[in-house]
Amino acid sequence: MMARMAHNRSLARPSCKAGGGFTLVELLVTVAIISLLTAIALPNFLNAQTRAKVARAKADMHTLGEALEIYCADNDTYPQAALILPRSRLRPLTTPVSYLSALPRDPFPSRVLFLTGVYRYGAMDLDIASRWVLASVGPDRVPSMDPIEFYPGYRPGLFQGQVPGFDYLIYDPTNGTLSRGDVIRASDFIPE
Repeated sequence: MMARMAHNRSLARPSCKAGGGFTLVELLVTVAIISLLTAIALPNFLNAQTRAKVARAKADMHTLGEALEIYCADNDTYPQAALILPRSRLRPLTTPVSYLSALPRDPFPSRVLFLTGVYRYGAMDLDIASRWVLASVGPDRVPSMDPIEFYPGYRPGLFQGQVPGFDYLIYDPTNGTLSRGDVIRASDFIPE
């Protein structure tokens, strides 16, 4: 009877040879598959973030453009930009009359310290501004250094460097999400 009990106990114990866990090869294959899927998905996720920021910048500039048009309807001119610090150029839209409750911030932090979080604004003519331009630094985070406050008015090729003295490059997502160029909106030119 003792022999029978010992035999039953040996049947009840799990055997190490029964395959109760994963082998090293199975674990390595699983890690390799997860790594491959991550390598495929991560760039698409980062591109989606950049596309969302570009869409936000365009929406913010659309809102700023509408506020500028209302300001112009009330004052017969757009806010001046020449000889005014970049952070103060759009302040007339919030005080003393509140065309906007707060100025939106550029979703792309600039590498130029004094432009961080500020949509750049320019207006022409110098005495009574009759047109305007807004710019975000874009995904490359490098603003064009041309003086946007002296926006000359739209002509074909103006924002692609074909007009001397005003060399703004428009961000184009077909060149990759980190391509050079700024996100632009102007009163007489709205890029697609």
